[in-house]
Amino acid sequence: MKTIFTLLSSLFISASVLAADAKQKSAVTIKSVDNQNIMVVLDGKRFDANDNSIMISNLDAGQHSVKVYRLRNNGVFNILGKRYEVVYNSTVGLKKRTHLLITIERNGFISMQENKLKNGRGFEYDDDYDYDDYDEYYDRDRYATGMNKVEFDRMLQSISREWLESNKIKSVTQVTKTNRFTTDQVKELMRLFTFENYRLEVAKLAYINTVDKWNYSEVNTLFSFQASKIELDRYIRSQR
Repeated sequence: MKTIFTLLSSLFISASVLAADAKQKSAVTIKSVDNQNIMVVLDGKRFDANDNSIMISNLDAGQHSVKVYRLRNNGVFNILGKRYEVVYNSTVGLKKRTHLLITIERNGFISMQENKLKNGRGFEYDDDYDYDDYDEYYDRDRYATGMNKVEFDRMLQSISREWLESNKIKSVTQVTKTNRFTTDQVKELMRLFTFENYRLEVAKLAYINTVDKWNYSEVNTLFSFQASKIELDRYIRSQR
């Protein structure tokens, strides 16, 4: 009888621990507003939505790598006979018992909304965050990061192979739409260019998706002319 009681007690404690742990889990929803099918790779695991949104639950708090592919007729990635383009590639931070909604707008920009999870009964909605607000919110906790170093180095090498700077800037225009960067990574992109007008263009393109905007004045060290610094400052003010 004592053995049975001990066994039941152990099972009850285990169930309680599991239930408590489950309450601390978080979730991510990715949605594309243009109604195109998407596919998500989260922490290296693939999730097929078969429509324009997907919710991934039971996630631990902390950093998670997220790559989102959107179905396109002219997409560059062929996956199981379908062509996709990368529309988001970054690392996001999740806190305990939160639901993060990542919305991919038609213009390629990203908006995010963080909501508190109730006790298994849905979401408790907070205020919406636009992209800048979201960055500031997570930057305080040092959750937001730029591109993975391996992927960034690979991308940098690929762009550097372009002979003409006019072609390089086209590549940079594309990658800045779908990736997030640190200020140091933006400076590496700028160093790919000799002409100052292109360096200024890179700094403008990358600003919106830079995760440590408080450091952005550091890119001014790569300008030779005061006029470029003034122009960048004017541009940044217009984005606030």
